[in-house]
Amino acid sequence: MVSLVVAMGDNRVIGKDGWMPWNLPEDLKVFRSITLDHNIVMGRTTFDSMKKPLPRRHTYVVTRNTEYTYDHEAVTITHDLKALLETFKNNEDVIYVAGGAQIYTEALPYVDEMWISLVDEHYEGDTFFPAFDPNDFIVVTKEKKEGFTLIHYRKK
Repeated sequence: MVSLVVAMGDNRVIGKDGWMPWNLPEDLKVFRSITLDHNIVMGRTTFDSMKKPLPRRHTYVVTRNTEYTYDHEAVTITHDLKALLETFKNNEDVIYVAGGAQIYTEALPYVDEMWISLVDEHYEGDTFFPAFDPNDFIVVTKEKKEGFTLIHYRKK
């Protein structure tokens, strides 16, 4: 299964200057609880911004740079996001797409479900989540949290 997890503002902003423009500890806890003990995939820039792999998750790092390496047992470098997502698409194991913007854009057609933290306040940014048709999804749950609303979507 391919799942996607993102925090975004009402204008779809997801980043500013290489990081999130908000500080929402509760959202980070939600991200952790959703992705813990699962596979995640992210672009190299997003991965590099974290400084180290996230504990108790296997991270697939997508890059076009064929010389990029990262020596860690919980990290796999891949150059083909489409092939990776197709592998998980028909698999019981879940892979969580965790950014950045280009990875979200390329992954959206493969997504079976999305976990969107819709941030309450308006933020300016330079990186945005791609537009998607909400009619392609059903809302499974919608839960108000401190500073955001967590919406769980499932593909129709």
